[in-house]
Amino acid sequence: MPEKLFTKSAFKQAMTCPAMLYYYRNPQLYANQQLDDEFLQSLAEGGFQVGEAAKVYMEVPEANTIGALGYEESLARTQELFKQENVRIAEAAFRYQNCFIRADIIVKQGHDIKLYEVKSTSFDPEKDDLERKQVYIMDVTFQKWVMVHALHELYPGEPYTVTAYLIMADKSKKAPVDGINQMFKIVQAGEQKTAVRAPSAVNLVGTDPVVTPFNVDDICNRIITNDNPDRDLLYDSDFSDMCHIWADTYCSNRQDWNPVGTHCFSCPYRCKPEDNSGLRDGFKECWMHAFEDLREEDFDAPWISDLNGRKTGYWDDGLLFLEDMPLPEDGVDDGAGIMPKDRNLLIAGMLTKRDDILSLFARNLHGDAYLNIDALRARMDEWVYPLHMIDFETSAVALPFYKGMRPYESIAFQFSHHIIRKTGTGYSIEHAGQFINVEKGHFPNFDFVRALKAELEKDNGSIFRYAAHENTILNHIAKQLEESSEPDKDELIAFIMTITHETKKKRFGERDMIDLLDVVKKCYYHPSMKGSNSIKVVLPAVLNTSKFIQDKYSRPIYGTEIKSLNIPASSPISWITYDEHDGTVKNPYKLLPPVSEYLGMSEETMEAIDEAASQNISNGGAALTAYSELQFSDDVKSEALAKALLRYCELDTMAMVFIWEYFYHEVYGNA
Repeated sequence: MPEKLFTKSAFKQAMTCPAMLYYYRNPQLYANQQLDDEFLQSLAEGGFQVGEAAKVYMEVPEANTIGALGYEESLARTQELFKQENVRIAEAAFRYQNCFIRADIIVKQGHDIKLYEVKSTSFDPEKDDLERKQVYIMDVTFQKWVMVHALHELYPGEPYTVTAYLIMADKSKKAPVDGINQMFKIVQAGEQKTAVRAPSAVNLVGTDPVVTPFNVDDICNRIITNDNPDRDLLYDSDFSDMCHIWADTYCSNRQDWNPVGTHCFSCPYRCKPEDNSGLRDGFKECWMHAFEDLREEDFDAPWISDLNGRKTGYWDDGLLFLEDMPLPEDGVDDGAGIMPKDRNLLIAGMLTKRDDILSLFARNLHGDAYLNIDALRARMDEWVYPLHMIDFETSAVALPFYKGMRPYESIAFQFSHHIIRKTGTGYSIEHAGQFINVEKGHFPNFDFVRALKAELEKDNGSIFRYAAHENTILNHIAKQLEESSEPDKDELIAFIMTITHETKKKRFGERDMIDLLDVVKKCYYHPSMKGSNSIKVVLPAVLNTSKFIQDKYSRPIYGTEIKSLNIPASSPISWITYDEHDGTVKNPYKLLPPVSEYLGMSEETMEAIDEAASQNISNGGAALTAYSELQFSDDVKSEALAKALLRYCELDTMAMVFIWEYFYHEVYGNA
């Protein structure tokens, strides 16, 4: 069996939780949900791009990139390059005892070595504090510790010095040219993804870099010498001792334990309820070790992890199972809508079916759901028709798409708009507008606002968003407009001010968007939501709650009776379909077609295009990735991706319509 060494990836696992080392060491035994998180994957792709850009800025010759060789081959190649007096190396390998690192970039000038760890995180030297980047600094500290010891063993008596840097996306810098992001394309190489630079990337050499080295050597030295005021990550232990302990634990494949707590609820080493892979659940193992009386079936009971918001207070009070949730001394007042602490009590009651809790909410319980009709009516009576449901798709990438943009500056590339009008017999619904930018190299934000303004300025109806994202993005674009020379910028800014707010400035637009999420949190709950209020969780809950919605949308009326900009009248669809196993309504997001359908290609042919394009566009991470893919694609593929994105965003605003329509029917009946 090949030797296993303690790498910087294993070190990062140990910093998060030492107990994870065993699960990380044995991927063939343990489930890992992090591997399936599309949003995290999209962030990882940004990391590949930043890493490749850093090599360009630092002028590392491509021949000096060591790559994914085995331990011994990597070490030998590094030592061969190290013979040069001055050399720049990417992925240089160093070993000290059972610890092994590949440094992102090193620059050797005689005995002076600069160690660069590349991170796709952002940093603004004008506003931020390097000390706050503790997790990343710990990473490069471990590498420096290994390098210093390795060099001492390899070259005894040689006065090598190692200075540590973090290379990060610098938010104080603006992209000097268009298309930096497009210079580094993500490609699939076997089971791995990597970034491949375009020939034009050489033009970045000598320009002001948007990824910048920051000297963190003093902080690293304080950590290594244990003169570090913030030692939480090291569990109050000596740095060298802890590295040796973690390395020995990992390399000997020993299962050590760590105290459990609310931090465990984000553990990725868990099996999904529907998982039949046969993999083990590390989360359960930790808790069953900590509490010997816990049984396998106890994990099916509602825990405090099912609550909203922070759980630390409940854990500190000794609460683990919601069955033990105490009753409030002052009762519950949900007349104007439920408050956060009372919502957690409601969640506990609904998930455990405790009569003493449910009796406190009895007047607003309707079947399996909590629905506060009086509080809803008070809100809905204030809404002005026609109602406008809007949703944005945005991107914020480390390497900017456009000249003049900063790293992680937001790009609004798409919106969808459904409109609900009052009629003589009730109301009508229409997918009334949409916007998507498919033009490569074109900064879309100002055109986006112009198109949105044209959609919403025709009346004074109430505008709805779900959560704060749309408000945040529009306020950000207003700042971009202020710095621009757009001829209509004053008009566009005035429009944004009308429909947004800034709480800290106590500014509230006269037509400020209504947050449908806030309405849900105050007035509705279904036990299938557990502790989530995401629209992708609320939507199936509503569809399974409402017989009215089921009856209406089980018919193929979407595209005919309800007009759509993407669903033709010749092929209307039914949003309601039922799971053949349990009879529940299927989540409509699972019904979105793959991109291959738009291309008219078989799945086999699609495999040759790109993995990202063959996926359903069914969550925010995939949408972000698809937009990035648009910037690299040919016209045929771009058109297919655009169609998939349009369908996805249309469903986002139709989901808001479903929620509103359920509320409307329950409050007003057929009026």
